[in-house]
Amino acid sequence: MLNRKLITSNSRTNHSRDVGKHFKLKFKIMNKLIIILSFLLATTQLSSQKKIDLTSDESLTKIFNKEEIEGLESIVRFVDNMVLKSTSENNPSNAYHLYFEEIVQTPEYIVPFKEVTKYQFLKNLDSTQLTIVWRFSQNAGVFKYRDSIYRNPDFITFLEIKPFSKYMDYLKDLGKNDPYFKAIQQEFDGAGNLMAGSAAWFEKNHKSFDFDIPKNRLWAAIYLLSNEETIEMKLDRYYKNK
Repeated sequence: MLNRKLITSNSRTNHSRDVGKHFKLKFKIMNKLIIILSFLLATTQLSSQKKIDLTSDESLTKIFNKEEIEGLESIVRFVDNMVLKSTSENNPSNAYHLYFEEIVQTPEYIVPFKEVTKYQFLKNLDSTQLTIVWRFSQNAGVFKYRDSIYRNPDFITFLEIKPFSKYMDYLKDLGKNDPYFKAIQQEFDGAGNLMAGSAAWFEKNHKSFDFDIPKNRLWAAIYLLSNEETIEMKLDRYYKNK
């Protein structure tokens, strides 16, 4: 009887070990399958994203050198990733349209990207790659915030599209055959910036633009990056983090 019980007990123990090993093996296999499926899904999503070749634009390759074009490509990639993430779209062109539509349909002012994230990206560009489009400015002017008057405080920075730059030369070249970009370049030339009415028109008429075309995709990326926090937002954030 003792021997039988011992044998039965050993059998049960061995069976339990076998079951444990089986589940461990099954768990490992499932984990591997999950990793493989996740990789395949990510690969499928990446392959479905339509990449854009800026060098297919003759005006662009005529105005900018290789290093500058690489900077513009980085800018487009950064904004592509941001709008894709925001809209959960796989196609960048569709993502831009969805993003602009959200801006149009939202009554409140939308700041496209967190300023800290945006500035960190832009400041990591080569200085030449940045200055072909923008400049950083601390010229906020005189304004009232809460109960205080401020005059060009040095702790507030603004990103501005330069009215005279290589990018404006590019828009001028495009303007020979494209009335929209001709008007935009002339507005910067005359007013020094993009007027509120022109900005609103672009947002509302985004469906008129094919964002698979380099000039349109680049302009959309630059436009979204150039949308800044208001002075009040900047000051609120500054004093909150102080």
